[in-house]
Amino acid sequence: MDAPISNSLKITFLVHMILAVIFGAALFLIPGRTYTFIGAAQKEVTVQTQDGAVIVPGTSFVDPGTTRQLGAAYLAMGFSSFLGWRASRRVQVSLLVQMEFVYCILGVVAILALRFLAPPSVPFSAAIWVMAAILTAFAVAWGLALRR
Repeated sequence: MDAPISNSLKITFLVHMILAVIFGAALFLIPGRTYTFIGAAQKEVTVQTQDGAVIVPGTSFVDPGTTRQLGAAYLAMGFSSFLGWRASRRVQVSLLVQMEFVYCILGVVAILALRFLAPPSVPFSAAIWVMAAILTAFAVAWGLALRR
């Protein structure tokens, strides 16, 4: 028989929902400022002109379409966590927990790949390490939920 959802899993869904909505809304509504805030965008850009190089401070080149797509994905994951938080039986959230676990693992791998495989000129801030820590914590929580 299917077991009810544990309190710890409900709390994990709730916390994940809150964080996903915050990050998702920021990426969706203000993509350039969000990327600059977390240190993923350059704060000044060198532009080559015919007369030489010009440094443009305070400019970040962020693709707003792709960034908003990421924000939309976070918002969708926040909504799915809301549905998981409201569910009462494990069978209702089994696939969701598996998807969240895989996403968190791949997210950490992507951040580590960026850090260790990208050229030194690629910006990398403490906020990105915080994001990696959050993803790692959620990977552990989702993994524990899968084992139960």
